[in-house]
Amino acid sequence: MNDPISIKGLPWLLKIAAAILGAILALILSGDIDTEGRIKITVGVILKFTISVAISLYGGSAFIEYYQLTSYSLMSQGFVMLIFAVFGMLMIGIWYQSLQLWKGKTVSEIVAEVKSAFSALFK
Repeated sequence: MNDPISIKGLPWLLKIAAAILGAILALILSGDIDTEGRIKITVGVILKFTISVAISLYGGSAFIEYYQLTSYSLMSQGFVMLIFAVFGMLMIGIWYQSLQLWKGKTVSEIVAEVKSAFSALFK
């Protein structure tokens, strides 16, 4: 009855697998894994992977509990966790880059930089 690997742990195993796949996808989108599938293991990459899995497990579980999605299938719950892994890292990347943007610059320089970035996007 108290075996460490039981059928009760299978749902969490599937959710953890989805979290790991989401973290790998986040590393691909961030450019840490190139188009040929090569990765250079650094402390930053390990930290990104760990944070992505943690966001997926904790954020995805909180989302599932808050919106009462526990009645849905394990695949649906795993998809929620995969989305949290990918877009959680995306949000952290956006916040990090926005903080780096502020270092040593005035507000007018930042506005000019954002304006030039938007004009480059839409040309």
